[in-house]
Amino acid sequence: MIRDALVVLFTLLVAMLLSIWTADVSGWPQLIDWVGLVLFYWVVALPARVGVTYALLTGFVFDVLSASPLGHYALIMTLVCLFGQLIYMRFRKLDTLSQIALIFMLTGVARFVDVWLASFETQAVTVTPPLLTALCSALVWPLVMQILRYFRRYHGLTEW
Repeated sequence: MIRDALVVLFTLLVAMLLSIWTADVSGWPQLIDWVGLVLFYWVVALPARVGVTYALLTGFVFDVLSASPLGHYALIMTLVCLFGQLIYMRFRKLDTLSQIALIFMLTGVARFVDVWLASFETQAVTVTPPLLTALCSALVWPLVMQILRYFRRYHGLTEW
């Protein structure tokens, strides 16, 4: 049980580090929402185990890593998690193209909330266009899903 939680937390930590690294390489903050994609995968794959607690923990850690106001990404990751918990049964039955469309909408809404929250900050913040982030994240989704599915099966993580 604890090993299962460590596997999920490890992949979320890798996603956070990947988000920070790709922001440095591309020059755009959050070109691909790695953390949101990985969290959404785990919520859909293991809805009984991964929920709001993981979303809040991931969001607060990513707030600290990205030096954003505390609670900024926690709110966004909680929205991603709640959306995933609402639709996980239907999402599993969709074909890849439909999943890409749904991920596009999900990351688009998450990035619009990100831009809205960033508008309240006192300092000028460089923000990636939300639709560009949504498009890039949606196009990467099949690869992320396949890698995490292999990782989940390799470690024997299944639903209850």
